[in-house]
Amino acid sequence: MQFLFIKVMEKSYKNDIFLALQSVEINKASYYEAQNLDAVFTDEIPILKGLFSSKDEEDRKILIITAVVESKKQVEDFIRILEESGMDIKNNEIIRLMTMPIDFYFEPDLKR
Repeated sequence: MQFLFIKVMEKSYKNDIFLALQSVEINKASYYEAQNLDAVFTDEIPILKGLFSSKDEEDRKILIITAVVESKKQVEDFIRILEESGMDIKNNEIIRLMTMPIDFYFEPDLKR
């Protein structure tokens, strides 16, 4: 099992990402909104404020998606589906993701 962590930088792709997750049977996922600290730090530090164009509060928001996946193959399939849908994830900062091995996982009624 793997823990999947996805940082969605471009929220306009949210529905496409959700559909891709569903199509590779990553079903027990959670998501929440967060702030992109890269944008917050450059916008709010007085010395740097003049060097960068000020972003709207909404532009600073990102989505975080977490899930438990059975294998890395599901994640590779997820990435492939995003690319096949026309999402240029290699050249545009749309998502960042990583997996981490899970040493222990408990879920009621989990078949072991």
